[in-house]
Amino acid sequence: MKNPIDLEMKMAEAKNFGERIFFIVTGMRLHAKVYFLRFSGLFKKYDYCIAFPSIPEGLKAEKHLKGFKAVSIPIPDEIFEGCGVGVLVKEEDKDRLLKHLREKGVLVSGVFRRVGNRFEEVKQS
Repeated sequence: MKNPIDLEMKMAEAKNFGERIFFIVTGMRLHAKVYFLRFSGLFKKYDYCIAFPSIPEGLKAEKHLKGFKAVSIPIPDEIFEGCGVGVLVKEEDKDRLLKHLREKGVLVSGVFRRVGNRFEEVKQS
């Protein structure tokens, strides 16, 4: 977890104790993954980050990543300095993954392209 405020935001979305534990464990898993990606240099190998309107929506998207060059992570601070789930995706899979997520009913709030060490929002049609 980044800070106590992030934990409070996750807890605010949890409806019961079980969901609280789920959010904490999920946050730990996603943060461990992004630390590994950044430490290993793999983070910069992904060209885009897809953002979702809520943590549950991002976790729903995570279930549909098989077969894509994509990985779920906590939303990067470069995009939003709060809690959230994002999906890093390589350029060759971005459009196909977005189409797949739409077909599965997953709501996307934004698509961001890597420009150096930051992300810039891409307008979607």
